[in-house]
Amino acid sequence: MDPVAYTALPIAAARANEHANADSMIVDPLARKLLAGENQLLSETRGYDGHMLKRTLIGDDLVKEKHSTGVRQVVSLGAGMDSRAFRLGLYDTRFFEVDMQSLFDVKEPLLRDFPAQCLDRQIVAGNLGSMDLKVALQEAGFNASQPSCWLLEGLVMYLTAAEMRKLATEIGKLAAPGSSLWHDAFSETSVKQGMSFYGAPFKSGLDDYSDLWRHCGFRKSMMMDAGGAWVDRRARKLQMDRRYEMSSSQLHGKPMCLLVRADK
Repeated sequence: MDPVAYTALPIAAARANEHANADSMIVDPLARKLLAGENQLLSETRGYDGHMLKRTLIGDDLVKEKHSTGVRQVVSLGAGMDSRAFRLGLYDTRFFEVDMQSLFDVKEPLLRDFPAQCLDRQIVAGNLGSMDLKVALQEAGFNASQPSCWLLEGLVMYLTAAEMRKLATEIGKLAAPGSSLWHDAFSETSVKQGMSFYGAPFKSGLDDYSDLWRHCGFRKSMMMDAGGAWVDRRARKLQMDRRYEMSSSQLHGKPMCLLVRADK
């Protein structure tokens, strides 16, 4: 498996660990199976589990929020071992998972005996740094005239800055009014210091993600320090402190893990 594709496995391990907790915030019986036999990751990822749970909950919450407003298309870019099509119970929603063919070669056999909890699930194989996303999604049945929910969880740091800006432009053209997206990221300073995850080096970090999404047609966008989000197990939800929101000028020169959202 490609090194970047392999990074999907420790993320699945974090979900499997959370699922096994007595007070689990997510129900994901598939997560352990999606480790593809790499069970040592269950112990190796313990230090990342909290951050990965945050990411999972943000994505889940956005999908459910947009569903409540009538959005019935979810696009997961760099989908990895994402299992939302199998656990959120959105039987009237179409899911489009975009990732490398080498990832799907491992993932799809693992899912063979599990029914999806959605109207339709399409896998779209390609390299997000070079593929024609519009053509690939439309061939899979994506309707660009209808609003959509976009998840770029654990993706953008593996794209070059040029690839990221190209992808943002493509999404801006495909996302109809009423669409939303979220992704995590790292600042330019963080990535320049040298970062990698399970041997896959990060290629870029930007300080202007919020500006980028507005330039690409989103009416509002928000970028915040990931430290301002935490899992509140007593309240059974993810909490976010808006005082941690950042502008590009505030972020410049600082190492930081970011959470980014944009809405049309």
